[in-house]
Amino acid sequence: MTSMNREDGTTRDELVQRVALMEEMIAEGRKSTVRFGWVFFLWGLIDLAGVVWGELQSDFRWVWPITISAGFVLQFIILALRRKSGHSCGGSVRGRSVAAVWSMMGLTVLLYVVAAIVQHKAGQISYVAAILMFVGMAHAISAMILRWMAQGIVAGVWLAGGVATFFVPRSYVFDVFIAEMCLGMILFGLYAMWLERQSAATEEQTNA
Repeated sequence: MTSMNREDGTTRDELVQRVALMEEMIAEGRKSTVRFGWVFFLWGLIDLAGVVWGELQSDFRWVWPITISAGFVLQFIILALRRKSGHSCGGSVRGRSVAAVWSMMGLTVLLYVVAAIVQHKAGQISYVAAILMFVGMAHAISAMILRWMAQGIVAGVWLAGGVATFFVPRSYVFDVFIAEMCLGMILFGLYAMWLERQSAATEEQTNA
């Protein structure tokens, strides 16, 4: 009776195959995100460097333009090296969907930061809160697409940090931003990189 027809003509076997295909696509989408764990780690370090440099530099105007530009150069170099060494970026539908989310989030944040710096609005609490919310939203959308609880928790951390900036004393906003970089970027990046290593080791054992 496992292949009994449903009213719409779909058999149980076909439904099982569809569910298996969806699970496979979700797993492949997570692998695509994991392959870019180094990007989270890299930008976490870059943002921390920008914050520290901004605290030490008297002329704040050029800190973030230089920091962000250096970050894109480093990302391009590392990405080129990884492609040259045979690291695939993934091509599943969900993987491309997640990549589109992060690409548009990155573009939005870049435009927002540039506009705020030009208009000298980068020191406002709402500026920091908006950046945290943008990143949290991207994590949340990715987590929903991939059904990945770990990334959903990270999204919650980012969104909570964005809300917290409006309620903590102004002197603590800097600490909230530092905590988000450490937990939501560097730590998540390290976790994703660890998952990538685990996946590669498993594939090697399977192919052996």
